[in-house]
Amino acid sequence: MKLFLSLALFAAFLLFPAACADGVRDGLSLAAGQALPALFPFFLAGGLLVRSGLAQVLTRPAARPLAWLYHLPPAAAPAVILGLTGGYPVGTATTVDLLRQGVLSRDTAARVNTFCNCASPGFCIGLAGLGIFGSARTGAMLYGIHVLTALLTGLLVARSAPSAPEHTTPLSSDNTPRESFSAVFCAAVQQAAATALTVTAFLTVFCVLLRLVQPVLSHLPYGNALSGMLELTSGLDALSALPLPDSVKLTLTSFLLGFGGLAVQFQARALAEPAGLPMQGFASCKLLHGAMAAALTALLIRISPTTLPAFAPTGTALQQRHYPLTFLILLLMLFTIWSGKKAKNKI
Repeated sequence: MKLFLSLALFAAFLLFPAACADGVRDGLSLAAGQALPALFPFFLAGGLLVRSGLAQVLTRPAARPLAWLYHLPPAAAPAVILGLTGGYPVGTATTVDLLRQGVLSRDTAARVNTFCNCASPGFCIGLAGLGIFGSARTGAMLYGIHVLTALLTGLLVARSAPSAPEHTTPLSSDNTPRESFSAVFCAAVQQAAATALTVTAFLTVFCVLLRLVQPVLSHLPYGNALSGMLELTSGLDALSALPLPDSVKLTLTSFLLGFGGLAVQFQARALAEPAGLPMQGFASCKLLHGAMAAALTALLIRISPTTLPAFAPTGTALQQRHYPLTFLILLLMLFTIWSGKKAKNKI
């Protein structure tokens, strides 16, 4: 399979150079204009928090809930908090940093990584809320659903039985030589730059792939909505232009935010695998996250039809009942819960 895919990509790059060039421009523009301005400060902040030992102080209030709900050590708190607030793939980048320093074991790091990768509040509010629905409050509601279902995903697939304390290095120890701030800062900047380069590369590659498959998607009914499965930002832009009721758009947006797109998932893999962070079941967990977010959003609209009009201007199409969509979402949710349990057994 890998030989076939490699050959197909090689042929596509040779046969469609103009589309590939347009995709490169799209990817670099997306990285410079939207992704890196939002993500790079969190890449740097995560490195500084972990290397300076400040994370132990700032994340102390979250230690007890994490231990009670997920049986995670206090050292996992920086990855969870930054993962829920920093945007893709800050959670994985912080988890990898903790793993490399010996603060987290491989098993614990793998469990944290299954649910600590989320879109940032700025992304949900700015691009999803304002960009698609013209409402910041809709984006805030999407972010709340996004975080809630991420935490629920962790309960389903990342919670393990209580075990003996792990033999890991504390975030701060009197026996550990203390680095100067200049050394910590330089190391954090170098790591942030490497992570930013990885994000840029994968955004560019998947924008190229989107350009290549665009002729196929354009001939499918609402095919452009599938572009979000490849690259999240481009998919949300395409979704906003589709002639769909806002209730359906809201449900699909919620799913895409949870799933993250293959570009985000490959970014996480590129950061995790060189550090030895296991990634088995990661895609199933992201599918579970997206399905639960979509199901919760559809349920909210079904129970309270006035919820969406209260957040954004909509037409009469909102009052339509979309039983097939709800049924499909429930089926997908049941399937992903099953696959998520399988993933838990692999981690």
